[in-house]
Amino acid sequence: MSFKPLKKGDIVDIICPATACTKYEIEKAKKFISELGLKPRFFLEEKLALKKPASHEFPSFGAEDRFAQFKLAVENSESKIIWCMRGGYGSADILPLIQKMKKPKNKKIFIGFSDIVSLNLFTQKNWNWQNICAPMLAQIINKNVSEKSEKAIVDLLFGKSKNLKYSLISLNNSAKKEIEGKIIGGCISVLSGHFGTKNQIDWSNKILFLEDEGEDGERLERYFNQIVTIMIEQNKIPSAILLGNFLESNPHGTPKAKNIKIAIEKFIEKIDQNNLQLTVFLEKSGCLGHSKNILPLVLGMKTSISKNSLIQSL
Repeated sequence: MSFKPLKKGDIVDIICPATACTKYEIEKAKKFISELGLKPRFFLEEKLALKKPASHEFPSFGAEDRFAQFKLAVENSESKIIWCMRGGYGSADILPLIQKMKKPKNKKIFIGFSDIVSLNLFTQKNWNWQNICAPMLAQIINKNVSEKSEKAIVDLLFGKSKNLKYSLISLNNSAKKEIEGKIIGGCISVLSGHFGTKNQIDWSNKILFLEDEGEDGERLERYFNQIVTIMIEQNKIPSAILLGNFLESNPHGTPKAKNIKIAIEKFIEKIDQNNLQLTVFLEKSGCLGHSKNILPLVLGMKTSISKNSLIQSL
């Protein structure tokens, strides 16, 4: 990886670029960071902390203030890491402001997924950052992820993990002996929201990672169809596609596993019918993406897939 492991006393900047958190949650996150031997910092706390939980996931604060917090964390030379509190909804609101920023001198460890994919896309494409798809702080302090999941991201940050390895299943017959390339992507519904914009993902010759939560098979097929259409019309072909977890529910409903399976089968059928010559892999355990057992995946990092194993050497 392009960043050094953390050491005791390092500063962690905590941000809320999308759905807001309460002051109580932020204090719990600070305590968690402190117990790791790190120093937590939350810019603009008086402006960006809720007194009580909101009844929705829309951003509770203006894009300008959320961008100001993001900018302070990005440009501050004292910290090595930016850790998002949660995803939810709204990180794309601050993109027009981020697009006006100069490329920062220092790269940071940036942790976030789900709605944060909007920011991951920009920072990878324009700043050459690597982003970690791993538990966000609200998930950890609210016990929405397992102890194994929490330990995995902490071990990664402190350099205790030497590589990340995951077992895959090949879902079609186009498998090559070995595939190498940067891995990019994330939450498919968020990715699709950037199709046709400056922030559209460019998956050409890269390993495209896709996952989501609470999306029924019928909606997933719409996203899959969009992806195949872009591949054909723009001649942009990934080196492989990696499917993470789609089966866990969110507060708005539980997807039917049978319908998700049908959507994936139709996706592969269209890829093969159009002779796109790429393999679709499925991670076996459901630990990549939205999952109580989410394990880290470093986006923007060179990754290899060989003998149905995905390996990231750290």
